[in-house]
Amino acid sequence: MKKVLELLIVPNSWKKKEFSQSLNNIGRILQHSCSSLKIDESDDDPIIHVVMEWETVEQMRQMFSSEDFNILSGAITALCEEVVIRMDGHRIENPISTLHTL
Repeated sequence: MKKVLELLIVPNSWKKKEFSQSLNNIGRILQHSCSSLKIDESDDDPIIHVVMEWETVEQMRQMFSSEDFNILSGAITALCEEVVIRMDGHRIENPISTLHTL
């Protein structure tokens, strides 16, 4: 069963460039753990939209347990004001650092 994770990320305004660079670097690594990874960001919009897709729940869980996903989670925690998490279109209220428990 295909799984889709959406992240709507609002970086701290003074840290957006730093977060964007981190996201692009880790994104190159994470794309090998997903069937699809899309990062949509604009200088005009404070929100960065990330969509990750996997073909199976097991593939998704493996990535959530990876060191690379922990790095992404840490960057979001340290450099962002807010993150909205949606799994298969449903909002998840848990912090990103706990997604490995899904």
